[in-house]
Amino acid sequence: MKPPEVLQQADYNRQRTDPRPGDLFYLALADLRLAVELMRNVPATKVLDYGCGGSPYRSLFQVETYHRADLPGDPTLDFEYGMDSILPVADEAYDLVLSTQVLEHVKDVAGYLREARRVRKPGGRLFITTHGTYPDHACPHDFQRWTHDGLREQVAAAGFQVNQVYKLSTGARALMFLMSQHHYELLARGWSGGAIMLRIMRAPFRWFRAGFERFLDRVFAHSRLVEANASTSPLYIGLVVDATKPD
Repeated sequence: MKPPEVLQQADYNRQRTDPRPGDLFYLALADLRLAVELMRNVPATKVLDYGCGGSPYRSLFQVETYHRADLPGDPTLDFEYGMDSILPVADEAYDLVLSTQVLEHVKDVAGYLREARRVRKPGGRLFITTHGTYPDHACPHDFQRWTHDGLREQVAAAGFQVNQVYKLSTGARALMFLMSQHHYELLARGWSGGAIMLRIMRAPFRWFRAGFERFLDRVFAHSRLVEANASTSPLYIGLVVDATKPD
């Protein structure tokens, strides 16, 4: 029998590589998986998963070298680093640096981005996903959120050429994701008309989550991954940056 922590890690990775309607974070994770798939066919032989966690997207990259780096605590890591994000890695070692849902936990973002630039080969790619609007979730810390313009500017300031910025889970999908996470906030005591209406509003998220999320997939498929400059929606759960280190 596998120990509980192994089973927990397996489910954590499964929800990211194979998100299913009814999973707690399905809407955001399904759209995030769609975004990461943009990078799977990028020509690369050496990939660094920088702030890897459980490396849930490792299976998407069929490459010669896939190194995992994170804060100390996981004996399976290839590299450990501290709060300064400095890597024990040679300059220009990787074709692709992958950073999925890490940047919000980094105290010195500029230092992290400089280090990502240092270890990338000229012409190599940087692929970052992080949060726009999202609840606090310390791991072990949670420091910031971004707008698409702010994130673009910060990545460019670190010396990258920004190829594209995308918004993830926009508009109605963003609103429904937040409602699904915090529907309990709608609870009101009593049997007034307003209290009853709030209970009705909670129903899809409490009892019909999977079916409601399938409906959102059909009706709001266009809101999953949207070019930031083309989007009219001011509400989005995640952001994606695809950038290149100039030759």
